[in-house]
Amino acid sequence: MSKIEVDAIVPQSGTTLTVGEAGDTVDISNATLSANLNANNLTSGTIPDARFPATLPAVDGSNLTNVQIAGGYTACDAITVTNTDTFALTAGGSPVSPESANNCIVSLNGVIQAPGNSYTISGSNIVFSTALTAGSDVIDFITVLGTALNVGTVSDGTIGIAKLSATGTKDSTTFLRGDNTFAEAGGGKVLQVVSTNITAITASTTTQSFLDISGFSVSITPSSASNKILVLATFNVGSTSTSGNNYIRLVRDSTAINIGDANGSNARASWYQRGVNTNTMYAGSINFLDSPATTSSTTYKLQWYRNDGTFYLNRPGAFAGGSESEGATATSTITVMEIAIWV
Repeated sequence: MSKIEVDAIVPQSGTTLTVGEAGDTVDISNATLSANLNANNLTSGTIPDARFPATLPAVDGSNLTNVQIAGGYTACDAITVTNTDTFALTAGGSPVSPESANNCIVSLNGVIQAPGNSYTISGSNIVFSTALTAGSDVIDFITVLGTALNVGTVSDGTIGIAKLSATGTKDSTTFLRGDNTFAEAGGGKVLQVVSTNITAITASTTTQSFLDISGFSVSITPSSASNKILVLATFNVGSTSTSGNNYIRLVRDSTAINIGDANGSNARASWYQRGVNTNTMYAGSINFLDSPATTSSTTYKLQWYRNDGTFYLNRPGAFAGGSESEGATATSTITVMEIAIWV
């Protein structure tokens, strides 16, 4: 027998290398194959049976430990066989109730059982078609394959927050909105409240123009430029003249807000009164939801204007002239609230 020793045989691209002919025996037992075997180059009979063990290892509970199983699968506790057909299913000592027999893999005496024929499920019990025999039969393992799903339906409690694409912060104060974001519940929230109570008796000047009411202002610093400021003002005023016009307006810093439309040469105000009883105090109020659009300190105040006589805060006008004996007085208040509004 002749031998040929070569370092390498490189077939021309696109050709087939043939070693031996029909009836020849080719021995490559001492050779090392460098080609990678995959599903595309394996054909029938290319791997000898000697490459496999004579028998495959049995699958039991010990083979399934430390195996990560997705989908909420449950390996039931080991069951000691007694002379009966019904056995309780537990996991970690707690009852397990499979959706159906088809949701279980049951191995008995090394053989996988047919669901519905070999066994059925009743609540948290497995019922075999025939009674088992203690000492002869062995339940190798029972695995419950989660809960059966309808098409398009996910089992309860199986989707965590990490699987959602929602943005925002999930906590006890937020909920998931329709636009897939977490937001605080409710249509609005009061973030801060600032109030000033005026008890002093204050008189207006004779200047016929809007002037600040002394001490009747309050400042607030919004936490967000998108938040609103709710202004609530109540006041008690009197006049020394039964004729003329009484005006009060709301001002943010130096800008008049919540005032009426122009009407000729008349003053524009938030509150107006004409023709008063000099022995009487008149209660007025202004409520306005403002949008300052700032995070800087903002001052809200009231200004007044009277074109005849003197305007008084917290007492009637006649008492100021000494003709009112009862000497009635009152208080006035201005309160501002920062409101966070969810839209």
